[in-house]
Amino acid sequence: MVASVLLSSLCLAAVFAVPEMPEAEWDDTEIVTNAALPAARADSRVFAFTLELDATASNNVEVAFGHDADHDGVLSRGEAGLLVGWDCGEWKVVDCATGDEMVEQGTEGRVSLDWRLVFNAADVPRSLSATASGNPAFAALAANPPRFLYSTDWDMMRVVCRGMDSPSPSISGSIDNIPLSIRIR
Repeated sequence: MVASVLLSSLCLAAVFAVPEMPEAEWDDTEIVTNAALPAARADSRVFAFTLELDATASNNVEVAFGHDADHDGVLSRGEAGLLVGWDCGEWKVVDCATGDEMVEQGTEGRVSLDWRLVFNAADVPRSLSATASGNPAFAALAANPPRFLYSTDWDMMRVVCRGMDSPSPSISGSIDNIPLSIRIR
């Protein structure tokens, strides 16, 4: 006779999404919106998001994450910590403090970037899983995830679209704890 017990931690994710992008006044212009990020809980250990867009060799979608230090509801360039996005045929990740940029070739069409960063209680990244339209991406970052990839101080994100006929990107994600399962047999 075998007994089985399953214990799981309660996984309460703080989810976020960018509201619908505003309409452009003219075709092929820059569109910008800011959105609040949910506060990270003390037990938060995962920062995950998905960015989807209609990618071309001439458009650009950037998502910056950071701390709105002056509390004006706008994430300025100096307040951003991480910038991730699509730029004219390439995926990019930028350390906003240093300007260091990592790029990977992309493909045109409907594309997505899936990002899952696991960090410890001191905000130090432990692992990164990034895929671009289902293919592994940013292997160098995944091999040794740097500190700039997340901070529990972040409370705002800014989305900028350039060169798009209609704003079509979507971004959604969560700041979460790691589900724990213990099986006793």
